[in-house]
Amino acid sequence: MYYGVTKETIDQMMQNPGEVRGGVLKKDERFILRKGGEEKLKMVEEELSEMGHSFSYKEIKEGDYYPWGKRSLSLLAISRVFNMDKKAVEKMGRSAIEESFLMRFIIGKLFTVNSIFKKTMLTWRKNHTVGRLEIVKVEREEKKAVIRLYNLNFHPIFCDYLCGHFAAITEIAEGKKVSCKEEKCFFKGESFFHEFLLVW
Repeated sequence: MYYGVTKETIDQMMQNPGEVRGGVLKKDERFILRKGGEEKLKMVEEELSEMGHSFSYKEIKEGDYYPWGKRSLSLLAISRVFNMDKKAVEKMGRSAIEESFLMRFIIGKLFTVNSIFKKTMLTWRKNHTVGRLEIVKVEREEKKAVIRLYNLNFHPIFCDYLCGHFAAITEIAEGKKVSCKEEKCFFKGESFFHEFLLVW
């Protein structure tokens, strides 16, 4: 399996400060149900229980805040149940954007890549109490953009998820295939941020 995690790491993630809105966790629930139905949802919740921090997705409320560690464990449990590698997690990150026809229409018709990144920054602040997104540059003529995420260092699985998420947003805005690469990462020696390069 691609993503490993120890009990000590799990416990540390749950102790780290920061919260996330329930709506983000409900996206994970919808992904599980689309991909495997109620049976897989039960398996993911059993995996969470084995990690020592169980919760029920159905009891999560969209507008409430929950410990950020739950989001990390949610992604890890999903990756274990569905045997997901890096590419599969990136695809999961894409699906949050790609599977909403309304979202695709709004992004494609109303936003440029620069404005959608600014909108993404505002949405992040609305749904997360930790982490800060920054647009380092958007160069449409050179067909590339650089985004940084500061102060969110729970587990590398989220780096892969975000690569897929950012790529899907950019593809819809630009109408072209986009590749994403995390060029700098806290888990690979960078002191306090993650940096993503998007090319189309």
